[in-house]
Amino acid sequence: MANDEKEQKQHLEKIFFTGKRPWSKIKDQVLGSYMKPYLAKVAKLGKPILIVDAFAGPGKFDDGSEGSPLIICNAAEKQIPNQYHAIFVNRKRDHDQKLRKTLEPYIEMKKAIPILGTAENLLERLKSMLTNQTVFLYLDPFNLRGWEFSTIEPFLGRDKKFSTEIVINLSVPAIHRLGARKSMRTGRRAPAIVQSFHNRLSLVLGGDYWKDVLWSESGSADDRAEQVMVLYRQRLQKAGLQYVGSCPVREREDSTLKYYITLCSRHPHALLLMNDIMCSAYNKQTYGAKYIDTLFEKTDWKDSRESRNITTIVEEAVSEFPGRSRADIWLQIVQQHFMRFLKSEFNEAVKTLCQEEFIRFEDVTGTERLNESARLFPGPKKRGA
Repeated sequence: MANDEKEQKQHLEKIFFTGKRPWSKIKDQVLGSYMKPYLAKVAKLGKPILIVDAFAGPGKFDDGSEGSPLIICNAAEKQIPNQYHAIFVNRKRDHDQKLRKTLEPYIEMKKAIPILGTAENLLERLKSMLTNQTVFLYLDPFNLRGWEFSTIEPFLGRDKKFSTEIVINLSVPAIHRLGARKSMRTGRRAPAIVQSFHNRLSLVLGGDYWKDVLWSESGSADDRAEQVMVLYRQRLQKAGLQYVGSCPVREREDSTLKYYITLCSRHPHALLLMNDIMCSAYNKQTYGAKYIDTLFEKTDWKDSRESRNITTIVEEAVSEFPGRSRADIWLQIVQQHFMRFLKSEFNEAVKTLCQEEFIRFEDVTGTERLNESARLFPGPKKRGA
C-alpha cells in the first residue's frame, strides 16, 4: 500500500507541470495580480525587498506558461528593478536545473538565487540572517510536505518594524488524506501509518485542533475543510500577523475544493487588496468553467453578480459601528465576509443607501462628497417602517 501511494504521488507530481490546471490558473492569477501593487507599496518603505518562493518548481509549465518564479521575477524587475532579491528553492534536482535555465537572465543579474535544498532548511537559516528587509514569503508545496508551522512561526512573529507577508497554499485533498478519517474507521491502513499522518497534519497546521472537525459526522468534506481553515487562520493571527484571509480554489462552483490560498499580513491594506484580487480570480474561473461552450461564454462574470444582500450587511455594519469612516466600515465587512464582495459593490451600496436615507454620512473633509473619510451613521428611514 505504501509503495502504491508513493508511486501515485510521483506520477501526480510528474504531470503537475505539464500544463496549468484550472486551479493553478487561479493561484497564479492571484499571485500575479498581487505582486504589482504590493511591490509598488512596499518599495516606498525604502528597505531591501526579499522574495522567497520556497517550493518553486521548474519555473515554467511544459506548455510554456509561466510558473510562480517567472511571475515573481517579471513583476519585481518591472516594479522595483534595483531593490529586490528573489530566492527560489527546489528539493528536486531536475526542477532546479530547469529553473536555472528559465531564470538565467535574472541569475546573471544576481537578482534571482536558485537553491537546491529544502524549504525547511532555507527558512531555518534565513530567520537568523534577516535584518531590516521587507519579506514576502510564498509557500506553494505540491503536498503538505517539506515544512511545518514552526518553520514559519518566526516570520509570523517578526518585529513589527519590518514588513512581512506570507502567502500559503494548502492542498485540501492532502488535508483530508492526512486526517485519515476513513482509514480510522475501516482499518485500511496500519495504526502506525495513520498516527504518522495525524502527526504530520498537526505539525503543518500548528496544533491538533483539526481533529474534532475532520473526524466529525456533520457536514460535507468541503464544509469540514472550511471549518479547519477558520481555525487555521485564527492560529496564524495568534502567531503574529493580524490580517488573514483565504480564497477557496476549485475548478467549478460545484466541484470539490482543491486548495486554499491564504494571505497573512500586518497591514489592513494588504487584506483589502487581496479581497478584490481573490474575489475576481475565483469568480472569473468558476464562471468561465460554468458557461464554457454556451451562449454565455463571452459574458462578464461581474454582470451576473447578485450583490443586493450587501446592502443589509452594510446597514448592519453601520449600525454596529456608527460614526466610523467609509474606509473603516469596508474593512470591518472584509474581515467578516472576506472575498464575498468587491470594493466597487460596497461603494455603490453605500451610495444607494445614503440616497434612500437608510444611512447618512457626515463630511469631514469639506468636499461635501461621499468619500473614504466620510463618517457613516444610521439614517432616518428604517426597513419595514
